Amino acid sequence: MRRKNEENKHVILDYINEYFNLNKTIPSVREISEGTGIAISTVHRYLCAMKESGELEYNGRRNIGTLRMDKEGYHPALPVLGSVTCGPGDYEEENIIEYIRMPERLVGKGNFFALVAKGESMTDIGVFPGDYVIIRKQDTAEIGDIIVALYDDGFNNLKKLCFDEEKEQYYLYSCNKDQKKYAPIYVDELRVQGVVVCTVHNIGKLL
Repeated sequence: MRRKNEENKHVILDYINEYFNLNKTIPSVREISEGTGIAISTVHRYLCAMKESGELEYNGRRNIGTLRMDKEGYHPALPVLGSVTCGPGDYEEENIIEYIRMPERLVGKGNFFALVAKGESMTDIGVFPGDYVIIRKQDTAEIGDIIVALYDDGFNNLKKLCFDEEKEQYYLYSCNKDQKKYAPIYVDELRVQGVVVCTVHNIGKLL
């Protein structure tokens, strides 16, 4: 590459790394273009070229990973699969809306995905609307785990898994002191989609 091209490459890499450090999400090609002043088509061309040379990961969408992220011990980009209800159940949706990266020292090892919290039934444990909820993908859970549960033919919910010994029945518990508004949800059958390992606050939503 000519010197000018090398400079543009470093500008793009620096912008991706700084954006990620500030937002904990990966910028889109359009955001990289707007942030660097480099045309979208040019940004895309550089990303493809750097992928070929092994300087970053890129899948043609928002899944970008740089060597700096890898050195700092971040997982490969986690897909954000839409939202999850923290309240009355909602129908399951699974659409990748973006990608984020999380440090392994924070979430541990495993296969992860993320959802955006919707509703206020889990605010007592610090899960607020707009937060990213990081979930380890697994189909089993222990009593007391915060899980993403699928039940009643397609409803999904973020709740604490509990068991009523008198009724001999599992129920999903809302971590909100307003138990009249957020009553326990008793279920005959449920499918565990994953266990929550941490959340990332969206500060803008809390202000």
